[in-house]
Formats: sequence, C-alpha cells, structure tokens
Amino acid sequence: MVNALAFRWRAWRAVRQTEREIRAEDRAERKTTRQARPAGPAPAALRVPRALALAGIAVLVGAASLTSFAESYRGLYDWSHEHGLTGLWSAVWPLQVDVFIAVGELALFVALADSWRTRSRVGAWLVTLGGLTVSVAGNVGHVHSHLISYRATAAVPPLAAAAALAVGLGVLKRVVGNHHQSPADAVSSPVPTDAENAALIALRATLAAGNPLSGRQLETRFGLTRAEATKVRAAVLGETNGSDHEGETETTRT
Repeated sequence: MVNALAFRWRAWRAVRQTEREIRAEDRAERKTTRQARPAGPAPAALRVPRALALAGIAVLVGAASLTSFAESYRGLYDWSHEHGLTGLWSAVWPLQVDVFIAVGELALFVALADSWRTRSRVGAWLVTLGGLTVSVAGNVGHVHSHLISYRATAAVPPLAAAAALAVGLGVLKRVVGNHHQSPADAVSSPVPTDAENAALIALRATLAAGNPLSGRQLETRFGLTRAEATKVRAAVLGETNGSDHEGETETTRT
C-alpha cells in the first residue's frame, strides 16, 4: 500500500514537472518566434536614407549624452564643493556617481546581447538605478530654491543622460541583430532535437502515471510531425515492453 502511494506520488510529481517544462518551453518558443520576425535587409532605395538616419541618431545620442553628463557633472561638483570638498577631491567626486549610470547600462546592453537570465540582470539594474538615484539627488540637492521648476530643471541632466544612453544601446542592439541574421534564420527551422527529448520525458512521465500522451497530443504540445511523434511513442513503448519482457524472462528463470 505504501509503495503504491509512493509510486503514485512520484508519478504525479513527474507529471507536474513535465507540465511546467512544457509551459516554459511554450513561452520560450513564443519569445523566439517574436524575436525571429525582424525584417530582412532594407530595399536598395532605402539603404542610403537608413544609413543617414542611423548616423543622425548616433550623432544626436552622442551629443545628448555628453551634454547631459557634463551638466550632471557640474551639478554634482557644486554639491561636493558646498559640502566640504575642495580642489581635486571636489573635481573627481562626481565621477564616482555618474560612472555607475554608464557602467550599469552598458552591463544591461551586454546582458541583452548575450541573453542573460532575468535574475542575472538584477545587479546591473541595481547599479544603474542606484547611480541614477544618487545623481538626481545630488543635482537637485545643490539648488537653493524650493521652486518645483528649479528642482525639476536640475533633475533633467542625469535622467537625460540615462535615457540617451538607453536609446542608443537599444538601437545598436537592433542593428547588430539584423546585421548578423542570415536569410536561413528567417525561415522557420525544423523541430529541434530538444523538442523530441522533451516529448520523451513527458511521455515517460505520463505513462508511469497511467495516462500516456497520445500521438496527437505530442504533435500539438511539442510541435512534432506525425512521424516524429510516432518515433517517440515507439521508443518509449519499446522501453516499456522491453522491461516487461525482461521481467517475464527473469520470472521464468526463477
């Protein structure tokens, strides 16, 4: 009785784990499908305007970033100068604040380019948001007026610097992604072998639970062709028949 309950519990856990894996794979497949939709190369008539537009974006983003960081540096310098720092120390103090905005956003760009997991990006987000928060506080803090318009004006430089850098890195990522995409990538590829492996795992788990997936269910859930679903079922059922046959042989020998 206990062994039967333990077996059913393990089978139920295996089925639940398989369902979670199936949902995760479905989400990953939908995400991959959305990311695989970028258009191909621009028509010949639009290549020159496109290149000019990209050059204009690069110039404007670069100018906005330099101006914003310079304005933010001035505000942080005034803050440090008014709070006990002088000479070289007040000149270098702003660098240890705004540099974290740039480093954090560059780290986020690398995370997007290399497809880091979400939890691996937390550090980069914390660095970016921490540097941005301190920079805004320092830029606003050196303003003596309590008018909202004055304080809002002082908060613009660090926010503009972060926004300009984010826009520039986003455009760069898209351009690089389109450049490295080959024509073969735009065509839907055949079912990868990991889909068959996932189907094997799911079929084994559901077979152990007494409710094996049908061929049609394997085709629908994992995107397999009929031949591939038949192959998966034959492999799993063959394993089961083989183990049953070995058990019968061992019983006969005994």
